[in-house]
Amino acid sequence: MRRVVFSSILSAAALAVAATVASAAEPQKPAQAGPEALTGPQVGQPAPPFSLRTLDGRTVTLDSFRGKTLVLNVWATWCPPCRQETPDLLRAYASLHGPSVAFLGVDDTEKAPIVRAFVAAKQVPYPQAIDSNNSFSKAYDIRAFPTTFVIDPQGIIRVRNIDVATPDTLRSFITAAASGQNFSVSSPQQQKIDALLTQPIALDGDRAAVLAGVKQVNDAIDKAEQLVNDGDPAKGTATDFLRTKAEEAALRDRAIAALAKVASTDEDKGLLARLRGDSARDREQWSDALALYDQALAMNPKDEDALSGVSFVAAPLKQYARAADADARIVALHPDVVDPLLDLVVDQAAARQFAQAEATATKANALAMSQLAAKPNDVAKTRKVASTHLVAGRVYVKAGDAAKARAEFDQLIAWASKLPKSDDRYAMYLEEAQEAKVALDLSGPQAATRVSLTPWTGADLPGSIPNTVKYRLVVAGRPGRSIDLHTADVPKGWVASFCTDRVCSPFKVSVALPSSGVKVIEFQLVPPDTKTAATPKVRVIGTDGAQKTIATT
Repeated sequence: MRRVVFSSILSAAALAVAATVASAAEPQKPAQAGPEALTGPQVGQPAPPFSLRTLDGRTVTLDSFRGKTLVLNVWATWCPPCRQETPDLLRAYASLHGPSVAFLGVDDTEKAPIVRAFVAAKQVPYPQAIDSNNSFSKAYDIRAFPTTFVIDPQGIIRVRNIDVATPDTLRSFITAAASGQNFSVSSPQQQKIDALLTQPIALDGDRAAVLAGVKQVNDAIDKAEQLVNDGDPAKGTATDFLRTKAEEAALRDRAIAALAKVASTDEDKGLLARLRGDSARDREQWSDALALYDQALAMNPKDEDALSGVSFVAAPLKQYARAADADARIVALHPDVVDPLLDLVVDQAAARQFAQAEATATKANALAMSQLAAKPNDVAKTRKVASTHLVAGRVYVKAGDAAKARAEFDQLIAWASKLPKSDDRYAMYLEEAQEAKVALDLSGPQAATRVSLTPWTGADLPGSIPNTVKYRLVVAGRPGRSIDLHTADVPKGWVASFCTDRVCSPFKVSVALPSSGVKVIEFQLVPPDTKTAATPKVRVIGTDGAQKTIATT
């Protein structure tokens, strides 16, 4: 079954994309000739102007960085590859920024509190801006996350990278941009993709011959997409997302032209309409794509590729109810699969159908729980249960129901804690849940003081003892507020320690909240000896003179 390409890449559950990046060992190369680019600002052309507001209230524009090489990273807290990329970005910033190199992060899908919580928790040192009116997103044609542009000192785009970027990759990007060169990929992985999409495929002859050729085209595009999704810059298998999309479009256009000459049955005409819809989608001709997918569905109401196409293109048209209807029809085709239900929840919430979204989220959780009950030791099924609480929590945030959102995020923490620490969702889900709760605390004109605890997911402080139980303690509230923290119910012989700013204080500490309103502390419970197994339940109590807030391990 061939699914819509962008939908599989851009889903919140699986945003693993690949693009204009090079492996650490690749030399600089000039931009290569290839198929006509589809949409958006092009490498080698002037960067579109922008004006953005940073979290600290400053206005930054493209001209603010004139004379410097600018690394412009577009990301989101909900994007797994973005979170994966963050440690590399921090390392790259530490070694590469300076008088001639600047970094700027842009979030164009979220509000300031959740971004502020993430930035504070990860201690991101470079400025972050919110694209509140999506003018930046439109000008820069942001179609996937993460996307990184590298703009040279004269304001020319030298890299448009849709993928995670390693420090070595970023170093190569910056070196090329600083010398006024474009950057292009020539990894073995991309060469396989190029060969697949430029191979000679016969698309002439009678109807049967053309249909066979069209099938070969679709198979080639599917294989290319799999190679893109399997690409990993850290392993030398980087791929060029944008070049791949252009090559796919050129190949698909050949198939459309051939099929148009011989299509005679309703099935042929439905296939032709869907291919034309895919072509319009890739060129961001959303209205045309929607009309073409509707033509395909008129021929076959159960065409899942056309339904996925409707779901994808309805969003930029803000026709969220149409997207939700398409999702519901996909759910009907796969009643025992959780992911289509979660897609439906997201689109119902976007359409502000909150009662329906809540009911669908409950159904998704019940299905995930039943599948876990059948295989209670299946890590993937535990992860799926956790994901249902993450999606439900986000729905309640959007609906403005903070209490229900907080309850879902607490459930997310509980289920994420059941995952092996080696699982790639263990740390991400714990961090997302805590950041979401912090964002709720920071929202509104009177930010309440809150403390929250989750298992520690960051690097340990120097000298940490291996058998110590560690938590990430987040204190949130009004910037500048002084918070006193102390512990209760600590068993005899145990030591509770608050470690912050490279200093540890036993049992109690006072902290002043920074301008972000968020302070991250490594809270440790040190056992009396190495043989102690059970972890005690203790309380951390925070007071600001007027309020008292309590978190329990």
